[in-house]
Amino acid sequence: MKRLKRMIPFLLVIMVFLGGCSSNSQTTTAESTAEAVTETTTVLSAVVSPTSTVVVDPEFTDRDLETSYDDGTAVQVTLDGSTIQVTGDGATASNGVLTITKEGTYVVTGNLSDGQIVVAAADTDKIQIVLNGATINCADNAPIYVKSANKVFITLAANTVNTLTDGSAYAQTDDNMVDGVIFSKADLTLNGEGTLNITANYKDAIVSKDDLVITGGTYTISAAKNGLSAKDAVKIKDGTITITAPNGKAITSQNDEDATKGYVYIAGGTINITNSNEGIEGTAIVVEGGTIDLISKDDGFNAASPGAAETESGGRGAGMEADSNAYLSIAGGTIFVNASGDGLDSNGNVYISGGTVEVSGPTNNGNGALDYNGTADVSGGTVVIAGSTGMAQSFSETSTQASLLYNLTSSCAAGTEIKLTDASGKTVVSYTPDKTYQSVVISTPDLAQGSTYTLICGSQTVEIPLTGMVTSNGQTGMGGPGQGQPQGGQKPQ
Repeated sequence: MKRLKRMIPFLLVIMVFLGGCSSNSQTTTAESTAEAVTETTTVLSAVVSPTSTVVVDPEFTDRDLETSYDDGTAVQVTLDGSTIQVTGDGATASNGVLTITKEGTYVVTGNLSDGQIVVAAADTDKIQIVLNGATINCADNAPIYVKSANKVFITLAANTVNTLTDGSAYAQTDDNMVDGVIFSKADLTLNGEGTLNITANYKDAIVSKDDLVITGGTYTISAAKNGLSAKDAVKIKDGTITITAPNGKAITSQNDEDATKGYVYIAGGTINITNSNEGIEGTAIVVEGGTIDLISKDDGFNAASPGAAETESGGRGAGMEADSNAYLSIAGGTIFVNASGDGLDSNGNVYISGGTVEVSGPTNNGNGALDYNGTADVSGGTVVIAGSTGMAQSFSETSTQASLLYNLTSSCAAGTEIKLTDASGKTVVSYTPDKTYQSVVISTPDLAQGSTYTLICGSQTVEIPLTGMVTSNGQTGMGGPGQGQPQGGQKPQ
């Protein structure tokens, strides 16, 4: 995919300062994990929807970021085929199962052909599991199963490759309905400087019934269903994450019991979703940084409350009410979306205040490259969206950064460049979609009301005077034809 030729600085609109302490660099020991956790200083730049009850927590604790440990005091676990050797207190091994019952740090190395690590600690205990060149296969359950704890940290030791695999069917041992290679009933953090490869043959790769946090590491995930799944929140600060989930969602968080939870927050890192049914889904999705490159057979981003996300058939139905809790907010980062369904989809509102967003959207008229039921406000950033005309929407009139939507008279083939130039012929923005398109939405800080621009898409050239904040020959939001009809001899579609 060709990238934007010109990167335009953006202005963040809303800055909400949250207090805290700077991260520490103390050595992690079994004792230090019990100490009170301090919070890192964090600035939430994204717009938080005033109508949503979802509470997005942008903070990552010092403990989330800490990857060091004292090897001398840690419990040493050696995997050897079908046996497990334990040196130290707090864990026992029997019949290929390592059971951790006490707070502490556990360093795991070696190969386990058919077994698992089970955490069954007190709900006040913090557990650190260091994967130090470990390979674990469990034929009928989760290779790592957290039944109980306050919080579990899985640290990938530097310069190590670790591998977790499961079988195609699970034998449930309790009523928790385990369905992930890493399955946790407690808050779960993954960090470190090593590599973790996960093959999920049954269903999901990593599941947390609380928060799932990733602050570092390299991950290659292949999942029969979902890649990263959490009930309360998925939070990513750093790391390189590659996900293949052709029959599920690459990243998802929704909570059908608590309307204040169920969000995805991405502050950094590199996320490559090479194949998914749906890319990133949550009641609320907030992106403040990082690079996201995703391919989906359905929606790229999908903000929807639980239930609505499962029943939505794609596209925007006439008369559909806005979901007051659902919203998508992009305040930074670089995002590339290739979606066969909706590109950026929210059952509620969309807010874009920074970053770079490129969407190669649907070719069918039953979906939209930009699709929302509430409002879509753009106040910063560079956005280029290409897709079909049937459900095409522009940004809302409440936006504070100018934008245009133009439905072309005929389709442009995949690989046909979109170029917008100003009156002097200078290129304002350019983008080459991966798929056939006929509708284009553009917004950059360089667009100015009262100026005229030239849109060039292959053999089609049209002059567009920006007579309003939103200029469109298609639909602005849900309200039909927009103001400021473009000139140049092209008929509105």
